[in-house]
Amino acid sequence: MQSNLFDDLKSLKDKMNQEEKNSKEQLIIEQKQEKEKKLHEQFEKFMQNSGVKKLH
Repeated sequence: MQSNLFDDLKSLKDKMNQEEKNSKEQLIIEQKQEKEKKLHEQFEKFMQNSGVKKLH
């Protein structure tokens, strides 16, 4: 009985650790996407204000 309880607790702990890892990875991905979006917007503003013509 105690062995099963211990295994269940260990399994739960492993699951919680994995979920925490996944949420941290997702947060990092979201932060990178937000940073890329801001850089893109800044670049677009620069292109508009600098007088540089786009190459098509």
